[in-house]
Amino acid sequence: MPLIRLFLDILLFKKGPQDVPGSPLLLGLAAGTDLLAGFALAALETAWLDALLQAITGLGLLTLFLAAALALTGKWSRWLKTASALLGCDALLTSAALPLLGLAQWLPEARGLTGLLLILLLLWQVAVMGAILRHALAVPPLAGIGLALGYTVVSIKIMMALFPAVA
Repeated sequence: MPLIRLFLDILLFKKGPQDVPGSPLLLGLAAGTDLLAGFALAALETAWLDALLQAITGLGLLTLFLAAALALTGKWSRWLKTASALLGCDALLTSAALPLLGLAQWLPEARGLTGLLLILLLLWQVAVMGAILRHALAVPPLAGIGLALGYTVVSIKIMMALFPAVA
């Protein structure tokens, strides 16, 4: 529970990646949870093998982006904490999207409301990622948001190109 509380505090902008323990075990746990959440979300709309490939690709894109950003800014020493923070928060936000997407599938008349809530969740995800990047890269808040938004747009385009069923 303390780890979930930590990630919730990051999601609520009360803490940052600097507050995350620098533990390879935590990074593995966050990555595994994010992979599982991504798989579950994709599996609502596609076959399990495609869902697994989408989840692995999503995890790979996020970690590659972070690795490049940290390396290019000379902040590589922040990898463990920042990756754990990003993946842990992504896992929680992806998990929050699961019931919304499920509801939209089972109750077609709720699609408008669930679509709006999913967009708000995506905006929250961009804001959280921006805050994490701001701390990790030591950049102004707007730069963190800009990087997060840019990553989000590019990653969605890549996912749509690799997995046309996502579109």
